[in-house]
Amino acid sequence: MVADKQKLNKPLFSQHYLDLRLQECPEWQVDVTVGLERLKRLYMSKKDLLPTLNEAQTEEVFIKPVLDILGFSHIPQVKTRGKGRAQRPDYALFNSESDRDAAYPLQNDEPAFYAKVPCVAEAKYWERPLSKVSANEGRDIYKNENPSFQIASYLAGTGVDWGILTNGREWRLYYRQASSTATEFYQVDLVELLEGEDLERFKYFWLFFRQKAFVKDPQGRNFLGNCSPQ
Repeated sequence: MVADKQKLNKPLFSQHYLDLRLQECPEWQVDVTVGLERLKRLYMSKKDLLPTLNEAQTEEVFIKPVLDILGFSHIPQVKTRGKGRAQRPDYALFNSESDRDAAYPLQNDEPAFYAKVPCVAEAKYWERPLSKVSANEGRDIYKNENPSFQIASYLAGTGVDWGILTNGREWRLYYRQASSTATEFYQVDLVELLEGEDLERFKYFWLFFRQKAFVKDPQGRNFLGNCSPQ
């Protein structure tokens, strides 16, 4: 399932790990029923509306609620610098409300603020292509931006290791220390998983994108790090 979605790109995680070793991890035993049900209910309630929305509306109606279901707290639009100019990732994601609240006073101190951020996220309008520049689509805020290079720039500018890029349907995970940050990513089609209602397949989304995937243990490792990015 995952291989099909990555066949045009070098996968961020080894296919051997995804196909075989992942099922041996304790996280694989997590009950994902409630997560699947909540996301399916959200998607079905907005399904007909989503293709009509612009970027900001897509965030408000679907992407922010998904991030909430995944367990994140977040702060929007905190400035960083990339390519010599000010940029603002859509979201700085946090593992808890207390982590987020501790970061609020640091927004004018970029290094201190982003040192507390395990992941940044960038959201696009529904089904917007994630690996190419817009072709004069009126819903695009940045007309000349390739979203993949945009998220890679945010990771480089902030020093944050992990980034999520999504158009609501496709969800991608990027790793700053990958050999080619903009072109190596882990991608799943959330709609396909929700409509399929296969709990085992849904784990390929839930385990990698939920807040707990970014929480470090006492040794400084988290679930994503243990997946051994190539």
